[in-house]
Amino acid sequence: MTWGTLYNSRLSRSFANHLGRLLQCPRSPVSRTRRNASYSANSAVKHLLFRNTTIPQLYLRRKAGHSPEHLNAILVNFVRTRKFGAAAQFRIRLIREGIKITPHPVYEQAAISCLRWDDIRATLSDFKIWFSLIPTRNPMDLTHPPLLDTNTDHFQDLRRVLFASPSTRLPVILLFGIMSAGKGYIQPVVNEILPVLIRYASANIGAYWLREMEQAILEYSAATPHFSATANHFRDLSIKVCCQAGWLSHAMTILATNSQFQLSSSTRILLKNALRDAGRIEELSILDQPARTSDPWRPRTTIPSGDVATPVGPRISWYSKEISSMLSRHDVAIEVRSIKRQLRDSSDLIAANITVFLFRLCDVGGAPRVMQWLRERALLAGPSCGVPWLEGELRYHLTQRSYDEALKLYLVYFSAKTQLPGLFSNQLSVIADLHRFPTRLTPLSNFSLSKRWMVLKSIIRLIPTLPEPLVVLQALYESYCLEKVNHKEAYNVRPAFIASFGECNATSDAVRVLKDSGKAPYLKEVETLAGVLAHAGRVEKALALLRHVESGKMETTLFDGRVMCVPANASIYERVITGFVRAALLKPALEVEAMMEKNFGQDLSRNKIHVQVIQALRALEAQCARN
Repeated sequence: MTWGTLYNSRLSRSFANHLGRLLQCPRSPVSRTRRNASYSANSAVKHLLFRNTTIPQLYLRRKAGHSPEHLNAILVNFVRTRKFGAAAQFRIRLIREGIKITPHPVYEQAAISCLRWDDIRATLSDFKIWFSLIPTRNPMDLTHPPLLDTNTDHFQDLRRVLFASPSTRLPVILLFGIMSAGKGYIQPVVNEILPVLIRYASANIGAYWLREMEQAILEYSAATPHFSATANHFRDLSIKVCCQAGWLSHAMTILATNSQFQLSSSTRILLKNALRDAGRIEELSILDQPARTSDPWRPRTTIPSGDVATPVGPRISWYSKEISSMLSRHDVAIEVRSIKRQLRDSSDLIAANITVFLFRLCDVGGAPRVMQWLRERALLAGPSCGVPWLEGELRYHLTQRSYDEALKLYLVYFSAKTQLPGLFSNQLSVIADLHRFPTRLTPLSNFSLSKRWMVLKSIIRLIPTLPEPLVVLQALYESYCLEKVNHKEAYNVRPAFIASFGECNATSDAVRVLKDSGKAPYLKEVETLAGVLAHAGRVEKALALLRHVESGKMETTLFDGRVMCVPANASIYERVITGFVRAALLKPALEVEAMMEKNFGQDLSRNKIHVQVIQALRALEAQCARN
């Protein structure tokens, strides 16, 4: 026996022993789901034997055959195929191994993908990394001063997404302007940002951005023959912006601190008129003084930061924090004052508006005691304020999937005058005892809940936390089928049964709920079942149901009882992706994401649920890359 044969036999025995230990390990919660046996088994064997995965390039090690050019090509391919989570993980791996990342225009798409996140700090950090990998424009290619080069049209896709909602993306827009200017892509970016700056930015933020923008533009044009013209043009433009926005103190600061700078006649007239209108007549004489002789501008040095060497920053974290707090906390504070006035005047409240307000309050980090304080004020104002507030708060907890909090509200304020059907009252008592819910009624507990489906849904969704949940759930479903209910209640309650059956690994029962609805099941039932099938590993059935809905030929019943063929909305795609992610099935999840982007593009990027779904998908993608 040769040494090679002996080595290979030992290696085979070692691998066989390792595979045996893997097969004897306790099964994970995901493996207990009823997956398609052929799909999961074949995938597992191929992965173990051949390290087969949807992103095999991530298993590459630095070898002689893997040149930096080849590895850069892999990173570019990840971005082109829209596998942004894998691209981020692979980029980190290249940096750790000391491989230089070659700039490429395709990284604009990776920068666009960062705009999905609702965390402004994470968005700015990721956007800055990817945008820094876009190539810098050669200054020698300029035939005109950068600010006058208006025949260019750079970053069309990125600008379209950013400026679709400028108020919510102001920090990213400002960062985009500074970084694009530093790379030589100055127009038409500047002309598009200035109106947004005037409308949404405060005086301090606007002045800070103008200084950073001037620094970036002058650094880029320092090596060109257009430096002097560019400096004069932008400083003149900055004073015009300050006059239009009413930032006269900053306009005078720009005028006083820049040398060899003469205002254009139109800007001089604009500034004089603004000073007169503001009653600052004594400052008009400054416009007639000679210019200073020292130029304060100096090019900044560069330091390595993150993936690439970038200029010493604009302090993005400072104004991102200021803008996010200015745009959100200020608006919420106004809403709080408005609600207080309505409660003081005993004006009728609208439950849907209360739900939206509570989400905004949560997004800006509002304390729970604010919610409780406003609830007590609403209850004291009478039923016209108290009932809509409680219904809005119930809907908020349901959307957040805080079913225990929803039941606590019901038990304290509605249970005395609201009757539940079938076995629901008994199960509510069991859940309340198990979770130790407060059952003490208050003097204000005299309300009747018309939308009892919110309580029924909460009870159903908490059944999987009980002992022997499947038996209880089956009995509860049988009793509910005997009740005569309206379409709106059934539209919300029946999908809850499907979701809970899915959590109990009873896919056949979940399918039975859909079949019991007849030829035109409720739309929400179809969406929920698609997610349950995906989580159970029924890949082909989940995708087949999704494609059937996507075809627009499936008849479904809406919440108001109308039967019609409705095209697939974003919700069903998000549910299927979530199911595949929970089952750790990356390949079909990415396939569904591609289907969704084909139909909806970037229109969903500011939807909070969509953001959470895509973040979970990217986390799974990165986990597969690490493994």
